[in-house]
Amino acid sequence: MTTHVTDARLVAARRRRILRRRFEPVLYIAPAFIVLAAIIAFPVLSAIGTSFLDASLLRPGQDTFTGVDNYVELLADPTFRSAFVRTFVWAGSALVVQVGLALVIATTLNKKLFARGAVRTTLIIPWVVPTVLVALIWRFLLDPVSGPINDLLRPVLADPPIWLADTRWALPMLVLISAWKWTPFSAVIILAGLQQIPRELYEAAMMDGANAWRRFTNVTLPAIRTSLALVTLTTISGAINNFNGIWMFTRGGPNGATEILTTYAYRTAFVQFDFGKASAISVMIFLMMLVLALLYFYAIEGRAPKKRRVR
Repeated sequence: MTTHVTDARLVAARRRRILRRRFEPVLYIAPAFIVLAAIIAFPVLSAIGTSFLDASLLRPGQDTFTGVDNYVELLADPTFRSAFVRTFVWAGSALVVQVGLALVIATTLNKKLFARGAVRTTLIIPWVVPTVLVALIWRFLLDPVSGPINDLLRPVLADPPIWLADTRWALPMLVLISAWKWTPFSAVIILAGLQQIPRELYEAAMMDGANAWRRFTNVTLPAIRTSLALVTLTTISGAINNFNGIWMFTRGGPNGATEILTTYAYRTAFVQFDFGKASAISVMIFLMMLVLALLYFYAIEGRAPKKRRVR
């Protein structure tokens, strides 16, 4: 009898220790989690609730519940559909240009170069420059009358384009400006991943007769998969949420050529004063970000080999 009681107490004590080990970390992060949940959850829930209302600053205190009418009107709105498609064109272009350039820059800086430290320091300067200053710099460079870029082109082109006022050139120029600012950030992340690759892998590949391209595709790219996934997520999410990078240059113009969801939501809220419809646009942007985050965690965690738990 005594033996059974002792065994039961040992089992109970073991269970308490297991529960303590599992939930003790949760208690440590609980205060920060509660604060973050309050900061993030309240605006999200408020936007979701407002998206089902006919809410306007022109009629304060007279909000009425309209169900999904805001979403239906948006889906039927050609301006919204154009902004939705253009958002993906903008994000996809930024992804191709920024990640492509970042991969080339990081691969180059990973080699032994003269004054490599100075080059790396210089590389991050565009990244740390405030967006307002970036807008001032590039608006001066692209000025159609006194800008240095058009001055260089006049001997070749009799009538250089007005870059930010031309519907054909405005969006491509904003993609290049965005790449100039954000490529250094992506390059730093990829460079950190490249520096974690053991040299022995390259030596083994060279012994097997792999050329430079095969070493890059079979050794480098698989080894920096996590870095590339992070860069892809940050680039796409940053482009979709990029309001300042467009509003400070074109405000969605000319003729809506650079209008994306964030600028359209701002215009709907603070020009048309339709907070219900603007909240619906914000909810759609939030859902897009949520899908991207889930895809990222699937790419990093879901496809990673599972470690067997040792008991």
